Amino acid sequence: MCELVLEIEEAFGISLPDDEAEKIITVGDLYAAVLVATAGKTRNPNVCLSARTFYELRRHLRLHVAGGDTAVRIAPSTPLTNALPSSRRRKTWERMATDLNLRFPRLRRPLSVTLLGWFVSAAIALTCFTSIDGTLTFGLSVLVALLAFSLSMSIFFALTVPFATLPDVTFSTLRGLTEQLLARNGSKLADRHDAFSTRDVWTILRLILMDQLGVDREKIVPDAHLVRDLGYD
Repeated sequence: MCELVLEIEEAFGISLPDDEAEKIITVGDLYAAVLVATAGKTRNPNVCLSARTFYELRRHLRLHVAGGDTAVRIAPSTPLTNALPSSRRRKTWERMATDLNLRFPRLRRPLSVTLLGWFVSAAIALTCFTSIDGTLTFGLSVLVALLAFSLSMSIFFALTVPFATLPDVTFSTLRGLTEQLLARNGSKLADRHDAFSTRDVWTILRLILMDQLGVDREKIVPDAHLVRDLGYD
């Protein structure tokens, strides 16, 4: 529960006491605990935080990609690959994260780059394993090989950061990106737009659970058991 609670605390800008967290069994329990912790943050219930977040995102997309052209159609269903050309997607992504002062989800590398990293690192690890003289035990040889693999992967992924330009399936559209921004920046966006309601709490909580547990939205209902039904361990 610790990692999930930390993510929820950061998103909502709250603190859930350990004794309260230990009592959380179902999604409904978690929702109730968050409602109590955010009681003082509830603001205008008639303002949709999701819509406000999307409009803010759309304004910046038009600014950075369309040169401020308001005639360019950018809808929630617009694929992110269409809204952000690949040639400048990463640079624009980082610029928007800075300008909006929000935690953006990470772009991913193409599968070919990821597989290349695994192949190169595995080859280096195997070379280290086979080149070690017989003075080391088998266990130590394996440990050295694993360390070589981990170091190689770290270096490779650090060097290939510029190739990370693809959106994940969870934010392949602008609606998905809006949801990801809500899940990561709920408290900050609520302060910014003076819009936070019990409905927003539920929306953001479901998004966090979807992201952290990798489950479908339909499975996240108040009676769902976090461990038995949603597979949290």
